[in-house]
Amino acid sequence: MLRKFFWLMFFLCIPIVAFAQPVHVRTSSFVPMEGENVFNTGYLTDSNSTTGWIENSEGGGAGEWIQFFFPAQVVVDSVKIINGVDGGAEIKRANRIKDCAISFSGGQRQEFTLMDSELTQSPRIRKFPTTSLGLKIRSVYKHKHKGAEHAGVSEVLIKYHRITPDEIAAAAAEKKGKLDTSVVGEAVVVKPRKMSAEEKEVLYAKMTELEKKQAVLDELKVFFDKFYTNFVTINEDYPRMFTQSKFLLESSAFENFRAMLEKRNVLDKYRSAVVSTSGLRLSIRTLMPTQVELWVKGDYTVIFDMQAHQITENALFHLKKEYGEWKVENKTEF
Repeated sequence: MLRKFFWLMFFLCIPIVAFAQPVHVRTSSFVPMEGENVFNTGYLTDSNSTTGWIENSEGGGAGEWIQFFFPAQVVVDSVKIINGVDGGAEIKRANRIKDCAISFSGGQRQEFTLMDSELTQSPRIRKFPTTSLGLKIRSVYKHKHKGAEHAGVSEVLIKYHRITPDEIAAAAAEKKGKLDTSVVGEAVVVKPRKMSAEEKEVLYAKMTELEKKQAVLDELKVFFDKFYTNFVTINEDYPRMFTQSKFLLESSAFENFRAMLEKRNVLDKYRSAVVSTSGLRLSIRTLMPTQVELWVKGDYTVIFDMQAHQITENALFHLKKEYGEWKVENKTEF
């Protein structure tokens, strides 16, 4: 991992230019247009039905996601979606999304079903304070369009406002009981009780092997998005993504490098970078309830100074669950 630190210094230790964008976007995968290696967020607001986000997985779209990051903590007022992408002359028409889930930075989640229609749809969004909004595909309208292999949306228009002190106070109000209830504005939000470890084990035992593998892959996509983002941006959470046996070693290397960057007055340049892991592919070799061995191959993209830099990854990871969270036990780079 250290050799990549010095590679990153090559393009990060240059005069900084503000990355002026009201909302950053990350995707699990996407179909590139005209040779692009970074998803063009302008496709989602250009009022063009032939452009948009089209997932690029082999499984038909289930589990793929697109996530929007806001410049501050906000409350989302509305989300307008135009389902499906016509594709035009460049690509085949994309299937429309059927069931999907919206997630917030605080862990809240709501699910809804989109219509199989080209009309603008406005699902009702709960008023959670959040710094991001994720849209995850759960199922698609299959075989609707002949030859379509992927699913996507052509427009996603998000209206939001910065959270007010009154909304912060209301969101912090909780009541005791099995269900935590908080009031945000005029909406009453009920947070479901979290499953215990025993309940999770029972649920896991009832799942098929394919379902178990897919569930783990979904978790690991989120894990590696944080792992590489924290690595590039020198986030203090990075060493804690390793197991306890590796934590001290990783912390020592991490803190030494961070101190060097701070001494050279370039630490803020690292923190301003944006990372996309959509080009990485995960392949599980062995899977157990609390351990997994998998390959991570492909490229992750670092956006800095309005330029995208691709870093090739070919590594074998051994992950282990500690206190209910995935941690890196070992990483071998090839």
